[in-house]
Amino acid sequence: MKTISIIILLLLSVLLSAQTITVKQDGTGDFTTIQAAVDSAQNGDTVLVWPGIYFENINYNGKNIVLGSLLLTTGNESYKYNTIIDGYNKGSCVVVNNNETNAELTGFTLQHGKSDIGGGINLDGVNFDLDNCIIKNNKAKHGGGINCIHYSNLTLSKVTITNNYVTGTGGGIAIVRHSNVTFDSVNRCNIYLNYASRGNEIHKVVENDTLHVYLDTCTVLEPDYHFFSSIQIEGYYIDDIVYDIQHAKLTPVDADLYVNPVTGNDSASGLSANEPLKTIAYAYSKIAVDSNERNTIHLANGIYSDTVSGERFPLNVRQYVNVTGQSRDGTILDGEYKSYLLRGNNATGNYSFSKMTIKRGTKVIYSAYGWMQALVRAYLQNDNISFDSILFTEGWGKYSAGSVNILGSNDVRISNCEISNNTGGPALNLTMWDIYDTSYVSNCKIINNKPDLNDPEHVNGRGSSISDGVGVVTNTIFINNDYEAVISTFPSENYFSNCTFVNNAYLNNDKGSVCWLSESTNSFYNSIIYDNNDEVPSFSLSNINNLANTNLNIYYSLIEHGEDAVYVSPYCNGHCFYYYDTTNIDTDPLFYGGAEFPYNLSDESPCIDAGTLDLPQIILDHMPETDLAGNPRIFNGKIDMGAYEWNPTVSTKEIPNAKQQIPRLTAAPNPFTTQTTISAKWDNPARINIEIYNNAGLLIKTLQSGSQPAGSCKIFWNGTDNIGNYLPTGVYVVVLRVDGKEFASVKVVKK
Repeated sequence: MKTISIIILLLLSVLLSAQTITVKQDGTGDFTTIQAAVDSAQNGDTVLVWPGIYFENINYNGKNIVLGSLLLTTGNESYKYNTIIDGYNKGSCVVVNNNETNAELTGFTLQHGKSDIGGGINLDGVNFDLDNCIIKNNKAKHGGGINCIHYSNLTLSKVTITNNYVTGTGGGIAIVRHSNVTFDSVNRCNIYLNYASRGNEIHKVVENDTLHVYLDTCTVLEPDYHFFSSIQIEGYYIDDIVYDIQHAKLTPVDADLYVNPVTGNDSASGLSANEPLKTIAYAYSKIAVDSNERNTIHLANGIYSDTVSGERFPLNVRQYVNVTGQSRDGTILDGEYKSYLLRGNNATGNYSFSKMTIKRGTKVIYSAYGWMQALVRAYLQNDNISFDSILFTEGWGKYSAGSVNILGSNDVRISNCEISNNTGGPALNLTMWDIYDTSYVSNCKIINNKPDLNDPEHVNGRGSSISDGVGVVTNTIFINNDYEAVISTFPSENYFSNCTFVNNAYLNNDKGSVCWLSESTNSFYNSIIYDNNDEVPSFSLSNINNLANTNLNIYYSLIEHGEDAVYVSPYCNGHCFYYYDTTNIDTDPLFYGGAEFPYNLSDESPCIDAGTLDLPQIILDHMPETDLAGNPRIFNGKIDMGAYEWNPTVSTKEIPNAKQQIPRLTAAPNPFTTQTTISAKWDNPARINIEIYNNAGLLIKTLQSGSQPAGSCKIFWNGTDNIGNYLPTGVYVVVLRVDGKEFASVKVVKK
């Protein structure tokens, strides 16, 4: 009984000693700054703040206090609009930590905070009541409006959280590490139009109860994982957020949307190129996800960046949505070295990107390992995705994180892309994590990718890295990549067909290899490895962990130094094997050396028709129709070595000889839709044949056949074959034969 009396007396003394400390900017209060008042306060005190803009970063300093505007004492909600804590991009607007219990904040606008965690408010291990506040226009890596961590308990009543932006998770609220948020079901909150690369409005990583969200207004009435994300420890989504939402800012549009960084406006309809939206991020929030028929976001030419157009990166990629640019070199996504640019979260598949440049992404740490993504991260079960006709350039990665980093995904297709001038980790990293996962790389250029020399312990700089699945690489050229052009590791099965490797592995002239292979099976067909660093091997076989044998098979390829180009490391421990077929050759490939296609084959090249079509079915099933120059990959039933198929169209147009540069065969328009005009010219009387072949080298149309005097002709072709059937879209080759010999040819594209 005596103990209870002492406790009551102590509580009474605390209550009697509690005081109200006033803050007025005109000097008539106790203090002119909020932080000074908080510093002087004791547990149980109230800090009462008069209207004004306070450019401060407030820290409760472990105190159990109430911080309020005049709304606290008057009930007048207008005070929350004109009593403003402005973090002026120097840190969180408000930090509450060190085990404060029952601390409160009432009646403020919190804006322009900028911090790694908690741009508006950062709560760490506390109980906190937030009432009648506006949290807007704050930035962070995680928790743009509020970050709630380490067993914190947050109660929200009549709070509006809007237009906050994070490069990581939880644009509105991030809830992690056993924390809990309680939403008032009567005095409802508003959370809308925030942005994050995961969980635009709410992101939750906790191991306890279901989160019940009661809102007056949200971005959409039925938020999916794009808006409300809850994940388990491995990063996969779980359904433990239950919501009750009364109103929405956006109604999802089940149609294509158009974006223009110059003329667009996010208040426009976005339904046509004449009424475009301004940002891709907003289009992602507005577009409806349709698994039966994908919608497309069309990007006009221009620069999409934080500085130029207000774009928000990394893009929180949505499944079943395609994004396509107007042109590869005109549609530019620029990360400005503030973050990476595309994030495909776990189990977000069935999407595509095409015809754009993705550049200058880096320098934000996203994982416990300190990996720094450079340009793209697709993480775990981003299945059935494609990247086509994209320039990936000037990315800066760290450790094993690549510029284009695809992890744990199946049916990944990267085609007609250039991955060049990236620094740090592998330019293209395909880590599939399942022996049945498959990635396809075709008609790509992987050029001039370097290690970060300021990070000597992790000198990667590789052209590509493939592991834990099946990789199929065709018609791809690797040029001037330091350390390795290709690395293949762990239990994986990879096929390389018609690839060209030149000028690779020049790091310090004594490290690396062109292809470093370990605990994987790799088969090379129809490829050229020539003029790389003579100080390092073309193939280096190793087996450090003994998880699986290392196997290398080489067929129908030109390998400089022949079988001597294969190095079996002492680390193989008897588990490395290679087969070097007699069909391989060791000689000068006689590249053409022209300005546009320097590694095209000259007329005298020994690689012409030296390849084989007796290939594994997985290669044949994914053989591109054309080579890197747009020539038919298979011509007259044969295939060359290397990434370029010999074709006189490419060779002659670059020969510096005025007489040979006179056009003998042209097609206009080209490409064409309904009709093109074939124009031909010859100097002497001869038997003239003008013929059209498909990409398999089969004759499908004869336009002209018979003896003719010297002269010229113009013939209209409407895209039909000899029977009159309309041919499908694709690449066709028109050939002019003079007295039975091929005299000129030109490729035409039917759209």
